[in-house]
Amino acid sequence: MDAAEAARVMTFDQFQDIFRVVASVGVGRDDFRPFDDIVTGKLYDLLLVAQQGAAAQHRYIIELTDLPITKGLQENIDLFRELGPRLRVEPVLARLATYPPLDRILASETQARLPEITGGLSATLARTFRTVYPDVRFLRSHGPHWSTISALVDLYL
Repeated sequence: MDAAEAARVMTFDQFQDIFRVVASVGVGRDDFRPFDDIVTGKLYDLLLVAQQGAAAQHRYIIELTDLPITKGLQENIDLFRELGPRLRVEPVLARLATYPPLDRILASETQARLPEITGGLSATLARTFRTVYPDVRFLRSHGPHWSTISALVDLYL
């Protein structure tokens, strides 16, 4: 793992495998950063909503049930589990540390599930690419793909 990958939620090879298997799309190294930014941003958004839920219940701990995991996201988490790559929690937490701190703390179960949720978000993103760009076989990071997908993901997650 090089220094750039050390600050990412997963390795480039894991990212590449997810897009290849889930969406039949090839990706290049230049695609890794926008992918990581979108996935980490959405994970942080989920945690912000979960934090509001915990606060509404007068708790200082974000429980797993506070996370707004939709049916579709849960299906993609299950798909990611079936694929078999295992993400580590430390890189996910390190990447989240680049965002403003949360007002609540994560329960140990919530923290332990962050890699699977990250994987589910990754599978969701890959499937979104396949749906929006059914004819694309290899992404070009300098094209409109990432900005379009980012805007779309902001609408539904």
